[in-house]
Amino acid sequence: MIKITQMNPSSGRICCTFTAEIGGLVLPGCALIRRGDGYSLSVPRIGAPGETRPAPLSPTQLAELERVAIAHHEEKRT
Repeated sequence: MIKITQMNPSSGRICCTFTAEIGGLVLPGCALIRRGDGYSLSVPRIGAPGETRPAPLSPTQLAELERVAIAHHEEKRT
């Protein structure tokens, strides 16, 4: 299950920033970025400073997170 919280709208290329929770993993600092052909997603790295690594998300989880974030963002815009 994917949960989006603390969505903050922004201007420019970054549409919004938000916190995502995916299966118990909390990822603060995610961003939805506007592109010419749609949107892209920025997910923060996790771990201690100097020892960070990509968040352990499958390609399917990343795609679903992007879909949910876009839907949530467009719902808040209207």
